[in-house]
Amino acid sequence: MQRRVNFVTPENIEVTYELAGIGSRFLAAFVDHLFQILILLGVWFAMSFVSQALSMSRVFGGGAPLWVQAVLLLMTFIVLFGYFTAFELAWAGRTPGKRISGLRVVRDNGYPIDAYSSLVRNLVRILDFIPAYGIGLISIFVSADYKRLGDFAAGTIVIKERPYVPLAPPAQPPLTHLGSYFRGMIHDVEAVTPDEYLLIRRFLERRKEMEPAAQWHLAMRLAVPLMARLGIQIAIPVQSHFVDLLQAIEQRYTEERGLIG
Repeated sequence: MQRRVNFVTPENIEVTYELAGIGSRFLAAFVDHLFQILILLGVWFAMSFVSQALSMSRVFGGGAPLWVQAVLLLMTFIVLFGYFTAFELAWAGRTPGKRISGLRVVRDNGYPIDAYSSLVRNLVRILDFIPAYGIGLISIFVSADYKRLGDFAAGTIVIKERPYVPLAPPAQPPLTHLGSYFRGMIHDVEAVTPDEYLLIRRFLERRKEMEPAAQWHLAMRLAVPLMARLGIQIAIPVQSHFVDLLQAIEQRYTEERGLIG
């Protein structure tokens, strides 16, 4: 069953996250442990090679394997417990397993995870492993926020990331016959600045709130300074037609430069 949490930012913006359940977290953990095993196999193979090479050397007199074993134990500890912290800090709360599963670790208040929280949650992972991740699974199952013991200790939660979907620009109303005629006369919008484009767009979005006469007069004031720069050398005797011209300019600019603002 999906469970969501809400946070309110200092800017008074409400943000909603969907919590990660047992299934997605198990998949992420499986992938991460698989990566850890592969890393450890590589480390053990390399250290075994070094150990054999040094043991055969008369310089070390066969004593090298002792310190090699110490280094191996240290590297094993780093891989088992430093793996998660290193990736969570480098990838803003994600490990390779979480990235594949679409998960991320954040703090209880919705802010990104910090070094202290990541270190605590991953050191407590030792308890979650007992036995065979049993305590961790039970904790996630009974917790309202799907937390394992490490999350309780560090004050963190695991959330599902939403795939980024770029917003489609709003549908533009079709141009009138006159607007299409004006659009055919606009060959380049280099002369229109971004500020002028935004001003035109805001006018077109709010013009229906204005009285017709005021709307047409303002459209004329916006359009006339642009006509010479756009190479439009015709007389427009009817003020209402300037609205059609502004719509043509706005549509041409959006198609060439994209929606801004």
